[in-house]
Amino acid sequence: MQPSSSSSSSSAHPPDHPGPKPPPPPAPAMGYPAPNGNPSAATYFAAAAPAAPASGTTAANGAPTPAFGVAYPYPAAPHNHHPPPPHHPHYPYPPPPPHPHHYAPHPPPPTCLRRLLAAVVGAFLLLGAATFIVWLLLRPRAPAFSLASLALSRVAYSPANSSLSASFDAALLAANPNAKLAVSYFSPLASVSFAPSSPLAVASLAPFGQGPRNTTTLAFRLVVDGAYVGPDEAAALKSGGGGAVDVQVRLMAVAVFDRGGWRTRRRVMRVMCDAQLVFRGNNATEAAFNGPARPCDIVL
Repeated sequence: MQPSSSSSSSSAHPPDHPGPKPPPPPAPAMGYPAPNGNPSAATYFAAAAPAAPASGTTAANGAPTPAFGVAYPYPAAPHNHHPPPPHHPHYPYPPPPPHPHHYAPHPPPPTCLRRLLAAVVGAFLLLGAATFIVWLLLRPRAPAFSLASLALSRVAYSPANSSLSASFDAALLAANPNAKLAVSYFSPLASVSFAPSSPLAVASLAPFGQGPRNTTTLAFRLVVDGAYVGPDEAAALKSGGGGAVDVQVRLMAVAVFDRGGWRTRRRVMRVMCDAQLVFRGNNATEAAFNGPARPCDIVL
């Protein structure tokens, strides 16, 4: 009967040393490098303590279970591994220059001043455009002048002091070619000289005007009183009949074109006429321009 009681007691109380249990699977490789700082050692410490069996137990393969803090082995780095080249900073462009000093902007001009300036500029532009349009419609043309006649009389030459006293009678034909514009001449001034020399006589003429398509004859007399004459011009005066001398007649005036209330600005007009005078008679006291009217040069 004792064997039966012992068997019942053994079944009621478990044995003191149970059998070994299989170890849990290893934790993932999460950790930090080994504290010894050896880069060749590929060991890391686990970030958390894996669940391990009781102390003194062994794994299924007979190896002792690692305690907390033991690193898991990793393959070592190859020996021929070279460290990366040092990094050198590279700046493809030079640094920008320092910023200049910035000053506070000037305050904008008042609105009334800007409007006044805009109105003045607009008025000038409109006036210029209107003048240009009128000029295109009217197209002012310079008048034409020609020398109709020129006579030299009362010639008195003194060889002792090379002085000349005489009278020049000239007639100019002035033609206005404009069909819509009239021309007014202010402060006309006429002169005569032996070419090329300084004027022998100068005279102021009365102002005159011309209507559209008008032709006017301008006659005047220039009196020479004791003017000096060079040796080249004096030779013709000494030779008597048959001699000739070149004479220049000049006219200068201020010309203005107008049509109704529209007028152009004042322009200085210069007229230059050349002629050759041939002496008549043996005493060389008279000379005249022979031939048709000769056109004159005009600068306006």
